[in-house]
Amino acid sequence: MTFKKFIVSTFLILLIWAQLVYSRGTNSDNNAGNQRHSEKSLKDHKYFFYFIDPTITNSGDDAEITILTEAVRRDLISRILYMRFEFNPAMKEIINTQKLLITLYSKVALREIDSATALLNESAVEVFNNKDSKSKLYLSLGYRSVDFARKVKIMSDNLPKTNYSIRLYEYVKAIKSAKYSKRYAIIALIENRLPLEKKDRMDYNKYDIVQGLINQYIPENIEKYSAIHFDDFYKVDSSKSIYEAIRSNPEIEKIPEYKDYFKGYL
Repeated sequence: MTFKKFIVSTFLILLIWAQLVYSRGTNSDNNAGNQRHSEKSLKDHKYFFYFIDPTITNSGDDAEITILTEAVRRDLISRILYMRFEFNPAMKEIINTQKLLITLYSKVALREIDSATALLNESAVEVFNNKDSKSKLYLSLGYRSVDFARKVKIMSDNLPKTNYSIRLYEYVKAIKSAKYSKRYAIIALIENRLPLEKKDRMDYNKYDIVQGLINQYIPENIEKYSAIHFDDFYKVDSSKSIYEAIRSNPEIEKIPEYKDYFKGYL
């Protein structure tokens, strides 16, 4: 072998070796990146599930419950994969879960905005027939809050599709704002009916106080307004929690990819 051929051969060997090292390093970096991303996302998911559970349990329809069920199942699968140090497939299921949650949150945000607007309009009919400035102020705050919720939802709908967590946190803002607007609608109606001597003594931040006022001053719609008030404070009957019911019997084998993920364990 000539010296020139030796140099060329050595160079080729070094090039191949460098490519192998780079490839292994890249895979290792990707795996480590997915591990960090998975850990943060799984913490976020816990918050997203617990936040949405009262709204789904109290007033969710069949379509919303179906989406939540699949999201919980895929979240559980991703947690199992994460514990097995299979970070790449775990990340795949985390993304699947987030896509489902985005669909669910978008539907719920729209529903909350629509119901808040309807409730404000109901209160407005009575409030605007009187001259009580404080009840009109609360009604105005309600309309401002629901308008903000609508704008935030539209913004979240139009964020880049891959900004999963950011979009979900924006939907949280929209849902919270819609619920605040419903609180204002109820307070405006109560304020409109309160005797003058009681108007400056009410603490509307206390759940029990507002419930008592609903019982006393909205007797014709106690059941309806009590249910809205219960939900606006994110209360949920633990024995009826949809999220807890799914978690207690997740049936993750109903996910199509289940056998692929657990074929060595079945």
